[in-house]
Amino acid sequence: MYINSINLQTVLGWCGISLMSLFLGKPVYGIEISPMVTALSIDSRPNYQQFLITNNSNLTLPVEIDVNEIEFNPLASGASYKVISETSTDLLVFPPATVLAPGAVHSVRVQWLGQDTLANSQSYFIRFSQPQLVDDSASKSGVKIFVHFNAAVHVSSSKQQPQLVINTSSIQHQIINIDTDYSLQKKQQNTSSLLKFTVDNIGNKYATLNDYYLNITEADGNTFTIEEEALVTDQINTFFPPHSKREVSINLGRVLSEGFSLTITPVAR
Repeated sequence: MYINSINLQTVLGWCGISLMSLFLGKPVYGIEISPMVTALSIDSRPNYQQFLITNNSNLTLPVEIDVNEIEFNPLASGASYKVISETSTDLLVFPPATVLAPGAVHSVRVQWLGQDTLANSQSYFIRFSQPQLVDDSASKSGVKIFVHFNAAVHVSSSKQQPQLVINTSSIQHQIINIDTDYSLQKKQQNTSSLLKFTVDNIGNKYATLNDYYLNITEADGNTFTIEEEALVTDQINTFFPPHSKREVSINLGRVLSEGFSLTITPVAR
């Protein structure tokens, strides 16, 4: 089954940490992965990327590494994705395991070995697993840690492109009350437009909402633009896999009259 909806940071670089102890005032031992998100082009040279694992502890830490494919839900409703254990050799991770001395930094290569062409971009989680530690100092401190980190790799070719379009039939408009001034011992109601719409990615490559502008044209012809960070604030779905749709909600902080139109435009990089 698909996992519940996730935000941009989750899809593009998620880490889960399980702490099986009380900290007892001691520092937590563990590893750091960088970057948490990377893009890999299969027709670039070289056609690989690297992750760095840093051991920030004073213990020797073993780390196991494997690959899981991300299967996205193409619909706006329901859960966003599920993770499938990768059994093919399309994406190679080397080495599959390592042991890090205290303070050591080690590189892990992720290389594409699959076909030279892809129908659609693909996404993977590279899972870095630190087994439960068995160490005298950890036993004395009462600290035991088990950690999984998931770093995301988005695989595509230079020929693929995203194409985001707004499905105007799903646009909704609501007026909401946003302010209450208790210092004056009375309610002061301000109105703001809550804009709801659905974005379809009809292209064959993933896209992220913070790479786009939202252009709003009001009924009287006036236009204004919502850009990047403001566009993704408080969003649930801001990552758009190929051939998918996601719902977007924006509190404009102003009143927007009926009869408006929307367009979405890529940011020039």
